[in-house]
Amino acid sequence: NDYETFSVLKNHEHLPTGYKRIPYHCIYDVKFEGRQKCRLVAGGHHTNPPKEDIYSGVVSMEAVHLGFILARMNDLKVCAGDVGNAFLYGKTQEKVFVIAGELFGKDAGKRMIIDRSLYGVKSSSARFHEHLSIRLRQMGYKPSKADQDLWYKKVDDHYEYVARFVDDIISFSKDPMSIM
Repeated sequence: NDYETFSVLKNHEHLPTGYKRIPYHCIYDVKFEGRQKCRLVAGGHHTNPPKEDIYSGVVSMEAVHLGFILARMNDLKVCAGDVGNAFLYGKTQEKVFVIAGELFGKDAGKRMIIDRSLYGVKSSSARFHEHLSIRLRQMGYKPSKADQDLWYKKVDDHYEYVARFVDDIISFSKDPMSIM
């Protein structure tokens, strides 16, 4: 609900034209620190391939190595992290819906249009890639010509860098936590 992942249709509301029902399931996991996690995964494999790009670019290992060299040369700190619930930041362009199960509480049995890029929807990583590109530009970064997933910006007397690998980020900065 916090991410506005679904648009819940009222009982007699008509589904817009062109939407396809897909299944979904939950994946349960216990993280290395003992935290329990549940991820809702859409059955995107039941849809036709989208016409637009469905992949997210990833930084090359050579660009990551270059980032570490530049960090060393410019006395930058390095911090790596994962964007939590990353795909939910992207807005899906696929026309898909699910029927809510009992875990959805008061919405159980209702048709729910998927608005956000859930795991399992074919174009989810591309939608997050677009979202992160917009955010990096808003922060003043530009993609490098050598690698579109190694971003840079001028800060005072040096450059700082962000490398991205789908929803994993490496920041090379004087204050990498402020970027994370």
